[in-house]
Amino acid sequence: MLGPGAPAGGAAFNNIRPVLSVESLFKFVDALGLLADSVGDFAAGEPVELGEGGFEVGCGGGEARLVEEAPASGLAGLDSQSSMVRFEAADVYVVTGALVGPEVSVVPGGAEARWLGLRLRFRAGGGLAEALESAVGGLALVRSGVTGRLFDGTYNEEAVRDEVRTEVETALLGRWRGGGLLLLDGPIFPTPRVLAMEGNPYAELYRGLVRRRVEAARGVEAVGVVKRVGMSTYYARCRGLGVDDDTLVKNEASRLFGRRGAFAAVVGPVEIRAGGFAKYCWYAAAGVGRDLHVVRVEGLDPELAERGAEAVAAVMGPGGAPLPIALADRIARRLNGGVVRLLAGLSPLRLTYEGLEAVGRALEAP
Repeated sequence: MLGPGAPAGGAAFNNIRPVLSVESLFKFVDALGLLADSVGDFAAGEPVELGEGGFEVGCGGGEARLVEEAPASGLAGLDSQSSMVRFEAADVYVVTGALVGPEVSVVPGGAEARWLGLRLRFRAGGGLAEALESAVGGLALVRSGVTGRLFDGTYNEEAVRDEVRTEVETALLGRWRGGGLLLLDGPIFPTPRVLAMEGNPYAELYRGLVRRRVEAARGVEAVGVVKRVGMSTYYARCRGLGVDDDTLVKNEASRLFGRRGAFAAVVGPVEIRAGGFAKYCWYAAAGVGRDLHVVRVEGLDPELAERGAEAVAAVMGPGGAPLPIALADRIARRLNGGVVRLLAGLSPLRLTYEGLEAVGRALEAP
């Protein structure tokens, strides 16, 4: 359902071959040599409630309507790809990203960001942490930029990934110069259950990550696009039904518009409050024949969220992702696979079985 709102020269993006400057990666690999003979007490990672929760829902009047026209302004897409490569002494997080629109920016190679994370698999003693931080400089996160806590074996794995991903995506948001609507893959800000858990050490972290994302997106024509809504119940709560949002929106859209054969529609709105901030959501549905795809579109402003949902519904691709995001995803994946392969080949540390699996997935990257 490609319309005039899709990125100009979309076919040209298929030929992009991001070029990675390996100088920074060499510097990081040299720093890993500090861990070659390091030992310490084993430490298990702490559990964190990262499932959806910790929010309040505000319900609008509720409406479902067709989108008759594609957006008049141009669209851009932003996406990131993350991998964790497990070595015997440490886990390395690789997060790459791409902003695709009138201009293309990638991480690494364009926007400045700490796109690597290093989590030790033991409790570090002595001056090892300080030596690592000095060696990697501003290239990688060794401790949280929000709480200051070291990424050691006790630190939750997904929390490291989420912080590095936030570094990359907010850096790319900072590169957006406007001139259209930016579609960001994923929520405009997350709402994990831990946000509402007073006293939990990760509550402070995720409130800080939410704040950073909101500050980066504020004043920018950007919306988040959440593709997996089968576990969400925002809209279902407003309707007082015990089903998931994906099922509910598909049923409503099919009942109202399914006889048209092909249609683009929006359903909403819903307001979500979490972490001291609010976001506004609409659901975009695109149907062709028996295929029907639903995504949630989120914005910091009600009008922006509604306009974003209309744009997304009009440019939904056959796989269920808006075409600008699909293009950004392809670049981010290709770049991530190249970095992981280089890292595995250059590192002085031995890969674990899980690390070998990560490299195997990288070899399959398009």
